[in-house]
Amino acid sequence: MTASTPLSSITQEAIDPREVEAAVWSTADGAMVTFSGVVRDHDGGRTDVLDIEYSAHPAAGDILRRLCDQVAAEHSGSAGADGTAAAPADPQRVTRVGAVHRVGVLPVGEIAVVAVAVSPHRAEAFAACSDLIERLKHEVPIWKRQRFTDGVSEWVGVGDC
Repeated sequence: MTASTPLSSITQEAIDPREVEAAVWSTADGAMVTFSGVVRDHDGGRTDVLDIEYSAHPAAGDILRRLCDQVAAEHSGSAGADGTAAAPADPQRVTRVGAVHRVGVLPVGEIAVVAVAVSPHRAEAFAACSDLIERLKHEVPIWKRQRFTDGVSEWVGVGDC
């Protein structure tokens, strides 16, 4: 991984947001924004979600890592034409991000994804975290199948990425 992306991965293990935060934060950072996506009990008008099964393309980890590098570079003001870091950024403006997405069958209440952005200032950390989770949802090939208590299941967001 690059210096701008201390942590990005796809895992089958439970995600501890504090571990992602610790991997990303440094003493230069005055702001840390963490987003945890949690499996909820409702979707699309139904209130009986049992669990969600997440599946990832084999390249999902590499795509997530590249996305994290791009978001960090863009929010540090040091992105080149291809979205990757072009030059060392001013240490007072460096934003770092990290993200971990879980795959497998997750019951209601389990954390499915954690995205963290750190920066010397809050505005950059909020913007980077929001950008990261939106782009992750649409660009990283991870699909989910919701199962309901009546035995029905449906794929959700398959066309998003």
